[in-house]
Parts: sequence; structure tokens; C-alpha cells
Amino acid sequence: MAGSTDDNGLGEERQTGFAAAAPLEAYEAIYRLVLSAYSYRCALTGEQFLPDIGLLHPHLTVEAIRPRDVGGPLQINNYIALEEHAARAFRRGQILIEDDYRIVVPNPDALDYAVLVRLNASGRLLVPAEGLFQPSAAHLAFRRLSVLGS
Repeated sequence: MAGSTDDNGLGEERQTGFAAAAPLEAYEAIYRLVLSAYSYRCALTGEQFLPDIGLLHPHLTVEAIRPRDVGGPLQINNYIALEEHAARAFRRGQILIEDDYRIVVPNPDALDYAVLVRLNASGRLLVPAEGLFQPSAAHLAFRRLSVLGS
């Protein structure tokens, strides 16, 4: 059903119709690959977490940059690892990322201060060393356009 929350740990909406048919194993593989590629670190804060042996990590989420329900692919360059508070701010559009991985906070007063002060001191997103695993500029641009509307 469109709009219902999917509990697969990827923080996405469940899809219907033609685009919906990605097997759970594909989501699990992307989830684990993203956490590993980011070395169990939050891409926005740089906080390091221990790997977890359970199905879902207790402190990190894997967030789609361009959500699947609006055409985002199930590819590693469309996902980032975020701790839960940073993930919530990212989903709300309170944190954006430029193509050069610079972190942008459009309205600092709207962002929880506890998240704001923990953002990477460099002002840039932490990205995997391997280029294939780095966030796609096209997905980042889509996210900015959908949040800012211009």
C-alpha cells in the first residue's frame, strides 16, 4: 500500500505496482553494504559505532537520498549511513548536501541544536573512499530540488 511505512530498516515508504518488486534480500544486501562502506560511521556527524551482529543496527540507519517511491534506485550510491537524530533531520529536509559533499543547513534555527553541534567539523559529508560507494551528485541534486523547490 502506498504511503505505509516499510519496516525493513531502510526508512523508506512501501511501494505499489511495477516499481515495488525488489526482494527483501536486495534491501538487506544494500543495508549491510552501506554500513560497511561507511565503516559504521554517521556520514553527517562522523560518529563511530561498533558493528552490530543483529539484522538492524541499533544506532545507525541507512537513508535513501532519493526515495524509492519517487524513482530512487536500489543502488549503494543512493544511500548514506546516519545516526537516528541526523537521519530524522535529513528526512525532514533540515540538512542538505551539495554535489561536493558540503553540508548545508538551510534554516539552522529549525534544526535541533544537539544535531547542529555534532555535524562534521569539516562541514562536509563523510563519504566512503571507494568512488562507486559515494553518493551520486544526481541523487543529491534531486534531494535539494525536492526540499527547496527550485
